[in-house]
Amino acid sequence: MAIFCLYIGVFLRASADMLIYAYLPFHLYNHLGETRLWVIGLLAGAPSFVRLIAAPLWGRCADRIGRHRIFVVGGLLAYAMLLFLLPRYENPLQIVAMASLMAGIFSAFNPVSRVWLLLSCPQMGTWRLSVWHQWEAAGYLVSSVVIGWVVSSGHLTLTEIPLMLSILIVANAASIGIMLPDIAERLSVGETERPAKLYYFRTWILSLFDILPYTALFYLLASSMTWEVVATTFGLYFTGLLGGSVRSYGLLVGTSTFVSLLAYGLLAGFCQRYGYRRILQIAAWGYTAMYLLMSYPSVRTASCGYLLPMSTAVRTAMNAVVASQVPEAQRGEAIGIVDSIEAGSAAWGAVLGGLIADRQGLASVPRIAVIGSILLHALASRTRRR
Repeated sequence: MAIFCLYIGVFLRASADMLIYAYLPFHLYNHLGETRLWVIGLLAGAPSFVRLIAAPLWGRCADRIGRHRIFVVGGLLAYAMLLFLLPRYENPLQIVAMASLMAGIFSAFNPVSRVWLLLSCPQMGTWRLSVWHQWEAAGYLVSSVVIGWVVSSGHLTLTEIPLMLSILIVANAASIGIMLPDIAERLSVGETERPAKLYYFRTWILSLFDILPYTALFYLLASSMTWEVVATTFGLYFTGLLGGSVRSYGLLVGTSTFVSLLAYGLLAGFCQRYGYRRILQIAAWGYTAMYLLMSYPSVRTASCGYLLPMSTAVRTAMNAVVASQVPEAQRGEAIGIVDSIEAGSAAWGAVLGGLIADRQGLASVPRIAVIGSILLHALASRTRRR
């Protein structure tokens, strides 16, 4: 029952993200009259930069303290607080500031909830993390359909939905607080065999390489950033350049999310059987194929490329890396680092995608991504155990 409550929390967290990052920009533009696109861009970029810094810190803190429940509940309550306050602000910059402030707290939810799943049953860790991602994908899929339907039909407004969602999140946080047990520490960070001098004085960058294989980290960074470069402008590319309809684009996004939801379970079994290196090697070819399909000026061909679940494959591989190569006492920090890299990639990838499209044209974005995918082949071939 505790795990089910946690998965519901993941579902509601994804729904909150969908509301904040996908629908709130329309509210800023259409209802608050914010025409400065850089301000609207800050709504996604600023919290992502905060998450980049905060997620590994929360993961390390959870490792040291061993109280996972308080971090999970606190992260959810930060989401609820943000949703409760959003309709009460009319200045877009105040909304950005509030979202960034709350991001410093709700950044704890992702890494700590995932490390709890790992520690609660190490033998099923990779599979449980895949289920975590499935619930996340389900939250994105269901909320995108439901929010769009209730708003377009006039049942609710974008100022009423956040309040209702915040109530659901508070109820779920209370359930998790009651049912989720803390896992007794098996090994604290201070009891590891690393030299004390190295632990206290090493730089943060070196600590990344000490915890996770550097080739896997660079692979995650390169794949995530390249994908964000393409994803940021794909909607405009699909509808404006290829001639696809907005309705077709919405259906494509929903179908892609559904494919990812199914792929997590299949890829988890494949990863447990053949190892994460094989998945990274296959994903490198998949990314190249995906960007080549997107580069072809055809709605159907580009859609086929968009449906390939390459991000799902890389996330599954990173889950396996953490589960198989990171000691229990460092898994919170390791997952926080993974979440941090994904957040940083989202922020920088969005900026780079806009700059490339502005200077070289929308058609050049997937072509440049094809070149970027070549790096993944080199990194996949060099991925080894620490």
